Amino acid sequence: MKLEICIDSYESFINAKVAGADRVEICSALDLDGISPSVGLVSKVSEEKNIEKFVMIRPRPYDFSYNNEEFETMKEEIKIYKDFDIDGFVFGLLLKDGRIDLERTKELVELSRPKEVTFHRAFDYSKDGEEVIEDLIEIGIKRILTSGKRATAIEGIDLLARINYKFKDKIELMAGSGVNYSNIKEIYRKSGIENFHMSAKNKRKTEMTHLKEDNLYQDIGFSDRLLIRKAKETIEKLS
Repeated sequence: MKLEICIDSYESFINAKVAGADRVEICSALDLDGISPSVGLVSKVSEEKNIEKFVMIRPRPYDFSYNNEEFETMKEEIKIYKDFDIDGFVFGLLLKDGRIDLERTKELVELSRPKEVTFHRAFDYSKDGEEVIEDLIEIGIKRILTSGKRATAIEGIDLLARINYKFKDKIELMAGSGVNYSNIKEIYRKSGIENFHMSAKNKRKTEMTHLKEDNLYQDIGFSDRLLIRKAKETIEKLS
């Protein structure tokens, strides 16, 4: 059983590692559901050992249908990040009609080798269901991050259970969206899924004093070490 934390800062990475996370998804702008991270962040994190490191490849926020220029950007990012000591990539592509873009996904998977690939929650936003999972397996996807095509993993538990039962010997299913230490046990008991993805997000006030009265600065988000540790302890009790 493994715990993955999505992080968008080095501070959050250190919190994840110290608290016992097994894997991190490295990205930026988690308030926009995550986009490709900076080279600086990947470089710093890649120096660390004893934790799996996956890099998100997403050229912009919002939808998952990318034009040719955006697709070329994704390929360039993979080429750059492959040189770092990381374990794999996270991405997902859809066609304009909502189907998973298998052709271009396959191209990125081939470019990523020998690194592993996780297909992210674009799966949940697609019109495709479990029938496309065999295709994702065939093109080399190692893992699918999914909430069971619902807003949260708890709400999508029925589909999570069904696809995990059907495909668990062929591909890893990882539950994400709304996952935390208080519901990991329920997700595991009802679905059998053994991979859990969460941000453990908390916020702190900015330390900026200049123009503070104008409320120009938002609170700063970070992955909370205590929340991660509680999730890890829950998983260890289930293992």
